[in-house]
Amino acid sequence: MSAIVPRNFRLLEELEKGEKGLGAEACSYGLADGEDTMMSNWNGTILGPPNSVHENRIYSVNIHCGPDYPDNPPTLQFISRVNLPCVDQQTGKVDPTQVPCLAQWKRAYTMETVLIELRRNFALKALDLLDHARRGSQHAIEKLSSIISRTKSLKEQQAAEQRKFRELQPSKPMSPKQIQKEKTKRFEEETSRKHPDAPDILERPYSTVSGSRRVPVLVNARGVPFLRIKKPQPRNLSGVIRSKLEKRWNRIVTRDRLAVELLFAKDEDHWDRLTDTAERSTWSEGVKRALDDVYEKIRKTDRQNRELSERMWQTVLQERALARQESLERNSRH
Repeated sequence: MSAIVPRNFRLLEELEKGEKGLGAEACSYGLADGEDTMMSNWNGTILGPPNSVHENRIYSVNIHCGPDYPDNPPTLQFISRVNLPCVDQQTGKVDPTQVPCLAQWKRAYTMETVLIELRRNFALKALDLLDHARRGSQHAIEKLSSIISRTKSLKEQQAAEQRKFRELQPSKPMSPKQIQKEKTKRFEEETSRKHPDAPDILERPYSTVSGSRRVPVLVNARGVPFLRIKKPQPRNLSGVIRSKLEKRWNRIVTRDRLAVELLFAKDEDHWDRLTDTAERSTWSEGVKRALDDVYEKIRKTDRQNRELSERMWQTVLQERALARQESLERNSRH
């Protein structure tokens, strides 16, 4: 026969478990008064189960362990208002006859056992309500509609309170990193489309400029040349470069696929010759025409990019020369 653990030792074990958080994550408990030598009054909390009307809500409950605990169950009283069949709506007291672990109490049960059982009732109540609504119960349907409406109203109320709270809070100054991030974001929005009056980049260099002349930098983006005036570069320019690179890559993929298909087509032509079933147009002719067409498009695009790169480089050299000349003129005036 196992030894019976005295009341105080048992409560000390539960206190240690509760303080160290070794129990269920959804429930917690601790002494209401650290000076309570009899360890009679406790505070418990229950986190509402997910996917229910109680989700993200925290319910507080008072637990009283009498002198005959754990031979007899504790008594519980909810501080938070909760709609459960086992809870008196006026006093918040838990009816032990409607909670299985309290009605059939065993000495091995603990306060945690009771809290977990009550939390399970939250979920069961929601499931029962849904089941009754599914079966056509008008009362259950109306109650569900009321809960949904009340939840929506509470969410709107909380959102309004949060907005009001944010307005009352003094605005926190932005960090240099946040300021730069906002500037970049605004710049991208402003440059998402090319301005209709924007001049062509190859119209540079301009004979006169206001302020110091910005000398562009020639950049090669995987074969696509462009002139960068300043960072960050306009969003529409990034879009154009990305579009050109994607088009070239798609042509390369098509070229490689056709090269493989050409090998199969040549095998088909060879088989036709062996079986004397060769036709006027061979299998490989169509594939080869398509392959030559893709090769020509790739070569044409690469040639255009080289020519554009040379023109842009000349623009950079002219800009550099004008910048040096303007710098000498400014220095001579001073």
